[in-house]
Amino acid sequence: MNPSKSPYRKSRRRLIALTTASALVAGLTAVVATATQADATQSTYSLQKVQWSACVWYRPDLGGVVPECATVTVPRDWRTPGQGEDLSIAISRTKATDAAKRKGIVFTNPGGPSGSGITLSWMLATAQPSLAAQYDVIGMDPRGVGQSTQLVCQVDAAAASAANHDSRDLSAPAIAARHTLLKAIADGCATNPLTPYINTWQTTHDMDLIRAVLGERRLNYVGYSYGSWLGAKYAALFPSRAGKLVLDSNTGWMGDLADAWERMPMAFQRRWERQFVPWANRSDFFAKDVGTTPAQVNATYEQVRTAFIKYAGRPTAGDTVDGIIRGSLYTDDGFVGIGYTLGQLKVCLVDNQDWSPEAINACALAYLIRVLEYLEEHQGVEAATQLKARVHSAGTLLTQPEKLTAPSPEGLLPVLAAAQNATGPTVPLPGVYYAVRCGDGGNWHSTAWWDQLARRDGPRYPLAAYAIPQEVCPYWSLPAQKLPNPDPRRLGPLVSVQSEFDPATSYELTNDNLRRYPARLLAVDDSGIHGLYGVRGQGCVDDVVNAYFLNNVVPPARTVCTATPLFAETQVYPQPGPVDRLSRPRPSRTDHIPANVRQAADQLIR
Repeated sequence: MNPSKSPYRKSRRRLIALTTASALVAGLTAVVATATQADATQSTYSLQKVQWSACVWYRPDLGGVVPECATVTVPRDWRTPGQGEDLSIAISRTKATDAAKRKGIVFTNPGGPSGSGITLSWMLATAQPSLAAQYDVIGMDPRGVGQSTQLVCQVDAAAASAANHDSRDLSAPAIAARHTLLKAIADGCATNPLTPYINTWQTTHDMDLIRAVLGERRLNYVGYSYGSWLGAKYAALFPSRAGKLVLDSNTGWMGDLADAWERMPMAFQRRWERQFVPWANRSDFFAKDVGTTPAQVNATYEQVRTAFIKYAGRPTAGDTVDGIIRGSLYTDDGFVGIGYTLGQLKVCLVDNQDWSPEAINACALAYLIRVLEYLEEHQGVEAATQLKARVHSAGTLLTQPEKLTAPSPEGLLPVLAAAQNATGPTVPLPGVYYAVRCGDGGNWHSTAWWDQLARRDGPRYPLAAYAIPQEVCPYWSLPAQKLPNPDPRRLGPLVSVQSEFDPATSYELTNDNLRRYPARLLAVDDSGIHGLYGVRGQGCVDDVVNAYFLNNVVPPARTVCTATPLFAETQVYPQPGPVDRLSRPRPSRTDHIPANVRQAADQLIR
């Protein structure tokens, strides 16, 4: 008898087949049900209607293109949409002024991480009317920031108070107190249940949802500083939806986010030594107070730093001077603020022995009047008005020394400033700056590595090499979210805009990117401006980028623009740097940007 023809065998095979089929059907049903549920959950976000209304921050006297604002709902975690409490994302829009020629949207980000970008759409649209004619310009407060759902970390107030040391103090007690505070910041952020969901990966998904609810197939983009990282990672995660990308003042977006902070001390010092110091020496106003040689300017900086610590009665007052200088190096207009800060402190503290309130107030007022008269004489009333904000903020150092500000996010100044007003056991601290940097992963080294960096580089790069190593990320205990790099095979041309002496995102980071990605480089020789396109009046840069956005003119592999003259100067003074041998530079020009736009952009793009 042939066993294969046995009735028993046939019945058994039928049973197995039926059982297997039933199991497959049940499994497929479960998979389909799960997929349908996930799709339905996501569609509740993508099908929401955006309700535009007037922006609370905009006033008619600001002028320019009138923006409108809205709120978009996003899931707390894009891995499990629908679970957990939803977040609100504040966005803004300036509608294309020439509807017949409208091309789509340009999304924007000012940097940070932690920059509030909701006003940037108005700034860019007002400064670049040709762009605003053909594109809706979109601004956003990223998750955790500003008018969006905020991330606040509660930091131990005692730890903040105990870390009241000058950053240059590398004694064992000072370092120990500093580390206690750094750990307290990391621990304070870790206790907030929102912190794990504040990172670049989540924000890119928010951006893509906003693209979808606005009904756009492509997301065109302009991002400055950290915004270059955000834009590059959006392109890596959503390559089919990425349109024209302009990344300005670049992080190492093909490498490690931590690299930008490691290179900051050198970059800030280079901008100071190669551009500010020679400018101050040439200045017919500031040189007589600040110095006519590089050695004199550096000596003035050390003198006023020491004097201000004594005058304010706080060791961290020296860090405030450093922070004001660093924050002012981001733009050329900031040179006036540095000159004013150093000059006023030199005249009223170093050269003046009477530190009574009456004498200090009289000296500060007299110096302020001199500077304002100088500004109006050289630049006219509008430019003087634009620069008054820098001058007035620096003036409060003498008239209100107890109000130590946090002019730049590096180091511990922000939490130390907040601790001065603490009324309870903890200090509320905006947490996005830490959550994104640490949560994006990267090689943030050990605390000992950063301490050694301060010892090694502090004497060479005193403006930043003592403050930058005060790093929270080595104490970060939450999981990091690794991010992919963009793939040029799946993307259109990407334009990388970079100044030669950028103090915050060094030119070397752009070189690192270009070795790994064939971006179209748009470099500016002998410039140190951080954030070049659109809002600085750099005519050559604006021409190239606008031609790309408006006329699809892809820049060549390498384009070099000349810098524009520094404040109160009529020519550019070349300095040796990494751009020198690239190619023959194109001539540039200084275009008019409304004073209020320039001033707002100076404070925002970081």
